Amino acid sequence: MKAPICEVCLKTDGILCPADEKKLEQGIITELDVKISRMLYKLLGDADVEFKKAVEAGDLIVLIVGEGDVPIVIGKGGKNIKFLMRELGKRVRVIEGRDIKGTDDVKKLAMDLLYPAGVFGVNIVYKPGGEQYYKVLVFSRDRNKLPEKAEILESILSQITGVETKIAFI
Repeated sequence: MKAPICEVCLKTDGILCPADEKKLEQGIITELDVKISRMLYKLLGDADVEFKKAVEAGDLIVLIVGEGDVPIVIGKGGKNIKFLMRELGKRVRVIEGRDIKGTDDVKKLAMDLLYPAGVFGVNIVYKPGGEQYYKVLVFSRDRNKLPEKAEILESILSQITGVETKIAFI
């Protein structure tokens, strides 16, 4: 299993090696990343899976995994997700993570995260002063299909993309 922490740290509870401790102090990884990496290791062992990051907002935790790894992390009949939700006390969603290079990548990410709500598109909005943000356009008829409140989903998208993201209904 590939994780943000080393294999030794995956197998030990409570302590981190100096390199991973430094990553934690610098904000490269979070306590949540460490906790979920260890939980996934206990569930999946040495399975060929990549766990990239965990993002939390409100009552929702989003796990970002490698391409094609979503079904493995969810588990047969959702047993792995059910275990994680019980342990963490929050709802868990698993999405495929990829390097975000443009609006197409943000749209794919938004489609995965906002499912079953339909995403029409993603625009880059330029603010005065050169700043920019993503505007995710969601069909108004799907407002009630969002898996969480729009503000929480905006927070998660912003954390994943590293750019302010807003949801607008059309």
